[in-house]
Amino acid sequence: MADIIETIHQDHANLAKLLDAAERQLTLFDAGERPDYEIIQGIVEYGLNYPDLYHHPMEDAILRRLRARDPAAAKAVGDLESEHKALKAATQRFAAAVEDVLQETEVSRDSFVAMARDFIARYRAHMGKEEEVFLPAAARALSASDLAEVEAEMGRREDPLFDADTSERFEALRKKLMEWSRESP
Repeated sequence: MADIIETIHQDHANLAKLLDAAERQLTLFDAGERPDYEIIQGIVEYGLNYPDLYHHPMEDAILRRLRARDPAAAKAVGDLESEHKALKAATQRFAAAVEDVLQETEVSRDSFVAMARDFIARYRAHMGKEEEVFLPAAARALSASDLAEVEAEMGRREDPLFDADTSERFEALRKKLMEWSRESP
């Protein structure tokens, strides 16, 4: 029963690492220094793919089952599907802004920083709500069979950054994340 819930917890921990990396690069940019754009592009590419193609649909499938098993708990969770769509739009805006910076399009440093900070804050708030409200409600209300059905419906997708066999396009980002985690206490 805990496997799919644990997968979501792990995804959130991994996404938090990426948001930390984005903040680290944003701090450099905000200070007028040159961030590592390869890292930023890796974060953006990952954000445009894995969460929207696997992570969010998995959560949406769990929420549908939660609505059937415990409508009151599902109501307390709210409309995650709409939040996921809003996060996708925020990720796309962030990706477009990063592309503008890379193409040296006229972009105000302040507006870029504000938009990037908003993107990071939205993601953190969303994951916090899921960790505090959604996942505990799902763990209480759904049976092992419910969660196994979601797992079977979704299939197993490899995480292109955090699974053992990292996709080549994310190798630089993975190495940098590992380096930073060794530096952190």
